[in-house]
Amino acid sequence: MEIQPEPTLIVFARYNKWANQQALSICMNLDEALLTANIEGTVGSIRQTFGHILCAEAGFLQRIHGTHPKPDFEWNENPDVAQMAAYAAQLGDVFLETVQHIAPTENVHEENEVWSFDYQARLIFMSLIYHGIAHRTDITSFLSSQGVSSPELDIWGYQEAYPEQFRAKLVKLADN
Repeated sequence: MEIQPEPTLIVFARYNKWANQQALSICMNLDEALLTANIEGTVGSIRQTFGHILCAEAGFLQRIHGTHPKPDFEWNENPDVAQMAAYAAQLGDVFLETVQHIAPTENVHEENEVWSFDYQARLIFMSLIYHGIAHRTDITSFLSSQGVSSPELDIWGYQEAYPEQFRAKLVKLADN
């Protein structure tokens, strides 16, 4: 059966990939001390937070497909930001493909020795977006507290980067 992909899910998958890449590109110029500094009340350091984001995205894909792309590095070898950015791009591409070919209402089944859990794929799609936003916000808030400016990674920043996707057109009506 051919599914009609949900256009908003496609935009959200593109947004998530873009936001990950933007955040990672900011961090490519940071020194190691800033990348490994503990961020109170979060997963840990910037490096640990990106690892957490990407491992979660791989896990989301594992839940839907039973497999996921493997990184070209070992996590215990402390990959650099460029390696994580390459893996994030790969995961982003697979998620974009996934939301175009898996119906949001498709059943996802998980079980182990003590429980069985069935739910719709849309729960994973929503988790992808929420989880990424929450942890990228941890990173950008910390960077801001350290005097490092970053671009807007919210939906409005994405719209500004890709106005054609939203048919956005800003017209100045008066000089102020």
